[in-house]
Amino acid sequence: MKAKSMLWGAVTVALVGAMGALWACSPSSESLSNTGEGGWDAVVAQYPDDPYVASYENEDPATLITMHKQLGNTCESCHDDATMKDVGSFTELMAPAEETIATREFCLNEGCHNWDKIKDTTILDGDKTVYNPEGLYNVHDNHRGDVDCGQCHSMHGQPVLNCVTCHYMDLPEGWIGFE
Repeated sequence: MKAKSMLWGAVTVALVGAMGALWACSPSSESLSNTGEGGWDAVVAQYPDDPYVASYENEDPATLITMHKQLGNTCESCHDDATMKDVGSFTELMAPAEETIATREFCLNEGCHNWDKIKDTTILDGDKTVYNPEGLYNVHDNHRGDVDCGQCHSMHGQPVLNCVTCHYMDLPEGWIGFE
């Protein structure tokens, strides 16, 4: 009888502890941190008309957000909780924040992109000139030096190939440039 009481006591303590752990990890209205099933998923569901949420959800193959989403990335792969609190307040897409997102340092971190691989795979056809008889242009290895990724790439909007303001190149599908 005493062993049975001790067993029920242990089971009760384990259940109460498990419930407390689950409660501590559940999102609250004060903290939007994505520690459970809420967080970013809840914010995205709550604000479908936010232009950033809409671009994440619409699967436009011309945007980088679609490619990143297909690779398994979510909003919190790039954005922090402070950004999440702003979702729902945007009426249009804005330029990248130069201090954090779309910088070379941010995009070329160990878990994301590799500069050498990018340089080796981004050669575009264009006009043959005296200076470029092959008519091949490497948009990432060029005379402009190291510019931030956000100068051309837009995660949520259409990317702009700035090289074509001076050079003729065939634009990749989905890109805009000088016309």
